[in-house]
Amino acid sequence: MKPRFALGMLAVSLLGLVSAPAFSASTAASAPTALVAFQGYDVRLKAARGAVEAAEQGGRAGALKLASALNELGSVHVLNADFDLAEPVFERALSLRESRLGPDHPDVATSLNNLGLVYLGQGRLDKAEGLLNRAFDIREGVRGYTSIEVANSLNNLGAYHKARGNYAKSALLHKRALDLRERALSSTHPDVAMSLGNLAELYRAQGLFPAAEPLQARALAIREKALAADHPDVAASLGDQCELLREQGRYAQAEKLCLRAMDIRERTLGAGHPDVALSLLATAELYRSQYRFSAAEPLYRRALEIREQRLGRTHPEVASALIRLAALYADQRQYALAERTLQRAVIIREARLGRDHPDYAEVLARQAAVVSAQGRHEEADVLLDEAFLALQDGVWSDHPALVLAESVRARVALAEGNVARAEPLYRRALAMREKNLPAAHPAVARARYELAELYRLQGRYLEATPRFKKSLASLEQVFGPEHPELLPPLTGLAAISLANGEQGELDGYNTRLLAIQTAFLGPDHPTVLALLETQADAYLARKRYGDAAPLYKRLVTGSELTLGSGSPAFEALLERVAGIHKANGNMVEAESLYRRLLTLRESRPNADRDPSILTLRLMLADLAFAQQRYAEAATDYRFLLETRAAVLHDDNPQTGVILNNLGESWRLQGRADEAEPCYRRAIAILRRATGGVSAELANAENNLGVSLFNRRAGPEAAEHLLEALRIREAIRPVDDLDLATSLNNVATERVARGDHQGALPLLERAKVIVDRKPEAAKLRATVTQMLESAKALARSKAEQK
Repeated sequence: MKPRFALGMLAVSLLGLVSAPAFSASTAASAPTALVAFQGYDVRLKAARGAVEAAEQGGRAGALKLASALNELGSVHVLNADFDLAEPVFERALSLRESRLGPDHPDVATSLNNLGLVYLGQGRLDKAEGLLNRAFDIREGVRGYTSIEVANSLNNLGAYHKARGNYAKSALLHKRALDLRERALSSTHPDVAMSLGNLAELYRAQGLFPAAEPLQARALAIREKALAADHPDVAASLGDQCELLREQGRYAQAEKLCLRAMDIRERTLGAGHPDVALSLLATAELYRSQYRFSAAEPLYRRALEIREQRLGRTHPEVASALIRLAALYADQRQYALAERTLQRAVIIREARLGRDHPDYAEVLARQAAVVSAQGRHEEADVLLDEAFLALQDGVWSDHPALVLAESVRARVALAEGNVARAEPLYRRALAMREKNLPAAHPAVARARYELAELYRLQGRYLEATPRFKKSLASLEQVFGPEHPELLPPLTGLAAISLANGEQGELDGYNTRLLAIQTAFLGPDHPTVLALLETQADAYLARKRYGDAAPLYKRLVTGSELTLGSGSPAFEALLERVAGIHKANGNMVEAESLYRRLLTLRESRPNADRDPSILTLRLMLADLAFAQQRYAEAATDYRFLLETRAAVLHDDNPQTGVILNNLGESWRLQGRADEAEPCYRRAIAILRRATGGVSAELANAENNLGVSLFNRRAGPEAAEHLLEALRIREAIRPVDDLDLATSLNNVATERVARGDHQGALPLLERAKVIVDRKPEAAKLRATVTQMLESAKALARSKAEQK
């Protein structure tokens, strides 16, 4: 019985990174043992070279022995992925066997098989096919020949057809190989594990997770029992399991298996082996799926470097590594870099696979996607036309490359605004995926939400909503409730809720969007900050300031890091958020932000010419006043008047406002002698500037009147209080609180003079106003008390008469 050893080949499917089928290479005879330890490359290479040297001493009589030794040496080179070293060795073995045994001998089939595997490993598919088919024909045609070797040929032809993109034929061949191996060997033989793993990978490549998982689990169990714990074939099964778990969003489990597989391969095969590159790519894909881009990129680059060094810069597996790296760049919106990277892959696949290969069509579709993302839609259409031309004859109707091309064409059509063209393409892409993939598969969910988004953009909310929800439920089932895969359907549902005015639903969707983006992008990412602002503004619009305030605080902190504290955009944000806090009565937070803004603006060159600085300083003085820090407010007002004398002169009405505010700051500290000159000067300025009628003049008249009244200067106080009332009656609505204040103040002065009858109509008018204003509780209490007191005194005076 002739044994074989497993050789791992690398390949990328159209749905994601996939390890290729293991090959069956034929060497000298042995039978499986209970536990097979992996013999290292160096040890086997030394022994194989020694065997070749010894056989070469046998002359013509030892030609067949030399061919066997050469076959073993070539197999060791293949084990180490040294295909270029293996090629001349296998060619020499084939020549010796054909000349001694004839063209149809089983040993010739072994050499044909092994040379075909070298070409397959080199990506030279055109040269591999004929050799693998000839080997199979010889083995199948030899009466009574062992079915194990036939199974090996079936396995290798399955690998060839997978590399060609013909998954259906590959699956049939691997099933036949599995059946033969299970009947000829035992159900726990490592060769059976190889066939199980190959068949599982074909299913996984098509998204058939339920079919793939038990096969992979069985393959791993067989290998862990039959092989040593650090055997590369065990690592191959671990890597397969890692990929399956990753595609289902089971990241924690997947990462452990990926890292374990990589550790085994690096220790047994060496850090530069192509199988190590496969583990690097699998781990990088895992990190990319979790948006851990900085962790993924060096792994992609290292895998690419290994493949370039070991397989050559034009090998198809180099193209596969380039495609994965380009996908990372595209995820980060580095489209120009992604395009350059994909262009290399296009050139490699065209040269090595041909223009009618589905893998060539796939890379063209990916190139079209990044070209369209940069706004070059016509160029993307040309690339897609070429992709469809490559696919028109050689693939089945729902081949993954065809599905990808259909999806990209739909996106390009939508980007061009051609909705009529886009809709049937989106529908067809969804139907293709639904035909062969499980209902909850992420690819089906993505196709469904893309169609839903098209409906949303057309305002067809009744059609879009259930599709978004079904897509969301499928993705939650696979990835859990907090994965970025959920963002597109959540975003679509949020947009529909906003359009329909469904605020409760909108808050729920926005909260989830914010949590997911923050977890995967970080709290300071521009996307997260945009969501923060949207949600905060939505709360503010509904007067839910308690919910909005912490979001605005996060927005300011994050924007400072991303925009830079000196940027105009950050300054504008500070001013806006400060104004929101001020309007909502959060004076402490408002003052803090205004002070930061003032510091930024005063640090710039020519700050003394910036009119906004005067406005900010006045704002800060007003905030100090509002918080009853009257001494600090007075200092700020005086500073403005003294340092901005060129602007704040007696012809500027703003000077009158500041003087009035300074007067109030003095008065409320009990310093009327300093307050009243400020009021008088303010009144003079405002009377000239406004023609005697303005809210600011009324304020100054009222404040001077109150100060004089408190000093018992009754007649003069009455004069200013009446003037304030006259102005407010002229310019204020009949239910204005400032008007109610003036009515109360004039009435109070009359009561103090004993004119209770004169006070009553004023207080009654004020009472009507304050009773309608829930926010005027303090003034209402004062007016009510004054009114009751005036009525009582008026009655008492009448009774005395």
